Amino acid sequence: MDTSTVTQTQKSSRTLILGLGNRVMSDDSAGPVALDLLLEKYALPANVDTLDGGTLGLELLTYMEGYGAIILIDCVMRGGNPGDLIEVDEEEIETVFERALSPHQMGIKDLVAVLRLQGRTPDKMVVVGVEGQSVLPGIELSPPVKASLQSLVERVVSVLERWGTGAVALKGA
Repeated sequence: MDTSTVTQTQKSSRTLILGLGNRVMSDDSAGPVALDLLLEKYALPANVDTLDGGTLGLELLTYMEGYGAIILIDCVMRGGNPGDLIEVDEEEIETVFERALSPHQMGIKDLVAVLRLQGRTPDKMVVVGVEGQSVLPGIELSPPVKASLQSLVERVVSVLERWGTGAVALKGA
């Protein structure tokens, strides 16, 4: 995704869906894996960009600038039941990432703080997450997180619909 050619006016009506997590740390990969599933099952409008943000943390600031709306998809570890979904709006994002269990989570907390300090937060920002069971090295999701992936994707689609940006289910997906 090259956002350098998008003007500030164009960017303000654009949405970014950002999958976060480490693909080799079991449930921590839920964000990028859910993003893959979203792209496999839905056609997104032209004003919606997607990015596998991995574990970039503060480096994501340049990719997030100028968007009017941002959805962060991630695994969270808040002590809930593994596989439970959460949705947290911009005002509460820093509390979701207060207890950092992976490098990108600390970066996201700092990233939101920097966006606020610089007055560059988008009009709408939400974390759509799944409670993880394990963030130990491994490429497989735990059974409860894997079972929640489709619901996680549907929650992202629901947020898009609430924001007036629909996604179209692909036939046979």
